[in-house]
Amino acid sequence: MADSSYLIRVVEPFVVNWVSKKIGIPLRPRKIPVGKKMDGANAHFAFDGVSDDGKVGLLVSTSHTLKPGGTRKLHVDASVILQAPFKRRIMAFINSDAMKNFVNKCDGLLPLAGIEMVVCSPLPPEMMREIERFQAISKKEVGDKGKQWKVGGQRR
Repeated sequence: MADSSYLIRVVEPFVVNWVSKKIGIPLRPRKIPVGKKMDGANAHFAFDGVSDDGKVGLLVSTSHTLKPGGTRKLHVDASVILQAPFKRRIMAFINSDAMKNFVNKCDGLLPLAGIEMVVCSPLPPEMMREIERFQAISKKEVGDKGKQWKVGGQRR
C-alpha cells in the first residue's frame, strides 16, 4: 500500500505553516468538539490547524484527484468545519483543480461561503516530486489507467 505518511508528516505541516503566515496567526493541529454523539458525549474532530484562541480552524487537502471519492471526503470535511465553533474557517488545497471541482460539486449543498478556500502554491519542487511519486504508486495499486478527469460541472 502506498505510504501516505509523507503527506501527513511533511506536506500538511508545510501547508499549515503557509496558511499561518498568510493570515498572520499561528495555527497548530488540535482536536475540537464539533457536536454531540447519540449518547450525549462530545464528538471531537482533529483539525490540521487551530489558532490558540480557538477562533480560526483549518483543514488541509493534499488531494489531486477529481474523482467522486475525493469530492465526498472534502464534502465531509466541509460539513465538519462548518459545524465547528470557529469564527473563521479555512480549507487549504495544494491543487487548484481539486478545489474548483469540490466547489462546483458542493456549492449550494453546503454553505461554502462560510469557508475561505485557498490554494497553497507553489509547493517546493522536491515536495511536488514526492507527491507525484506517491500518486503514481497509488494509481498503480488501484488499477487507475490514468483516465483524464476534468473539473466537474455543477451537480444541480
